[in-house]
Amino acid sequence: MRLFIGIDLPEKLKKELLGFQTELKTLGVKGLWKAQDNFHITLEYLGELDPSTVPLLSETLSQVARKHPSFRLNVGGLGSFPSFKRPHTLWTSVGGSLKELNILRDELHHELAQKRFALEDRPFKPHLTLASRPELDGLDIASAQAKQLGEFVVAEVVLFESKVIRGKRIYTHIFEERLC
Repeated sequence: MRLFIGIDLPEKLKKELLGFQTELKTLGVKGLWKAQDNFHITLEYLGELDPSTVPLLSETLSQVARKHPSFRLNVGGLGSFPSFKRPHTLWTSVGGSLKELNILRDELHHELAQKRFALEDRPFKPHLTLASRPELDGLDIASAQAKQLGEFVVAEVVLFESKVIRGKRIYTHIFEERLC
């Protein structure tokens, strides 16, 4: 199973993100666009794991989530990894209660590491992927870089499974835990 832990978004915000993608396409941006149902904030990518790990992951997720109150995040703007000159991923940023988000993510990372899960070591940069392999050469995207899309309350964390079904990447909720 290919697994990751993240934050799902409300449908209203997913529709705003889909509209933002349409706006970017109108500006001439090309790329492999993320499906509306797949918008999320990744807290921890776990990779390929045996299904037998799901109970331990769920237990860990519960232990961490129950210690944290819900908080607000906002979404907007436009960024690119590694840069706009050499874009690999086009994303919109996450703002708001970043202190609470980082504390939640750091504690989750620590607990998973204590249980000997192999975790990525790069710094956490909260974002929402809009497209991969974008083509931006010669385009004026300045108007999109300041676009604000909305805010939402983070009330739960989710263990997702990532599968390819009939050529499409599908993310399924395996386990959810509410924040306190």
